[in-house]
Amino acid sequence: MSALGKKSDGRHGGLRVQLVGEGEEHRAEVRDALAALGDPILNIEELEPNPDAVPDASFDVSMVVFNGNDELSLSYLNSQAGQDPHPALFALLHDRSPDLMKRVLRAGADELLFLPLDPGDATRALLKISESRRREEVHSNSAGGMIVSLVSLIGGTGVTSLAANLALALRYAFDKRVAVIDLDLQTGGLAVFLNLEPERTIMAMAEGTRKLDSIQLESALSKHASGIYLLAAPKRIEDSELVSDATVGATLDLMRQLFDFVIVDCGTHIDANTVAAWERSSHLFYVLDQSIGAARCAWRFVDLVGRLGLPSIEPNFILSRYVANHPITEEQLSHTLAKSIHSRIPRDEKILERVQLSAQDLWQVAPNSPLAKSIEDLARRLEVGKQTTDSDSSNSLVSRLLNVIGARS
Repeated sequence: MSALGKKSDGRHGGLRVQLVGEGEEHRAEVRDALAALGDPILNIEELEPNPDAVPDASFDVSMVVFNGNDELSLSYLNSQAGQDPHPALFALLHDRSPDLMKRVLRAGADELLFLPLDPGDATRALLKISESRRREEVHSNSAGGMIVSLVSLIGGTGVTSLAANLALALRYAFDKRVAVIDLDLQTGGLAVFLNLEPERTIMAMAEGTRKLDSIQLESALSKHASGIYLLAAPKRIEDSELVSDATVGATLDLMRQLFDFVIVDCGTHIDANTVAAWERSSHLFYVLDQSIGAARCAWRFVDLVGRLGLPSIEPNFILSRYVANHPITEEQLSHTLAKSIHSRIPRDEKILERVQLSAQDLWQVAPNSPLAKSIEDLARRLEVGKQTTDSDSSNSLVSRLLNVIGARS
């Protein structure tokens, strides 16, 4: 089921729902009713009730179907409610008896629904969970490090080189803790550009079923001589299919806690993984050059972002490989896109070639070049923006504390 085009609940992947009940035939009625709901989008997995099972907090909702064996269902519900963290617990009852409803609520159910499912009641209950999660994610996005995503729909604009050099600029010029993640999973160009041969890749985050933690993340990162860290694309092309948007989202949430900046190379291929990165990004940059094809693709990108409904982020444009006397000017591109260009990166193929052939980075080869200075300027704008955001958050907290103190005095 494609994630593109779904903008119902704050995340493209929808709510993750466990459907728990004895026998496939009993779950089928509920599964079909849930599948008919238009909003929110649901990703449903089915399982038999096991009171000894450990709650899987990666799910948003666990729906327990009471289909006759009430004691087993109650035991399962009670065991799940007694452990933290756990998903929201919904009890789905055929029997409307007050006694059973009391027992279900005392066992820890967060919500009662009755079978056959009423679409309105089910939608209301699920949207409550969806909106609660969306608010948590918005709060999470405002804390910790800054995630910056770069993408293009057309090849040759220099997304990978810009992502790597932006990370290096933040490290060299501002001494920030920086990581880059390669979501161009089939190409894997970041490792090549940084002259690294990583032993472990993002596949280490996709292995197993346990909740991701910082130890697992740190073991998957490769350190560059500059001090930045790379989470590399899989070594084998076919392994890219094993990396899910849930893995990408959880990984970025962890990386935000460990680094001041996380730079994401989204490449030129848009899928659920890249959208997961955009949703967590403080900045989303579309990289284009001075060509008609690039301008047209930029329009298509803007249209897609609008249809995805990402209210927390507005894409900005970076004009890469800029040439001053080019027939297609920056002003023409700004007019076509109805938006000014955020940053301009000059074209300098000779320096980039020297960087690759020497196995050194831009600041070792040409630290005072216009190319290096333009990327430092972009890094400076990001750093100033982060300081302002952090300051606003701090001031907001101080203001709230002062208001409380004033109210008590």
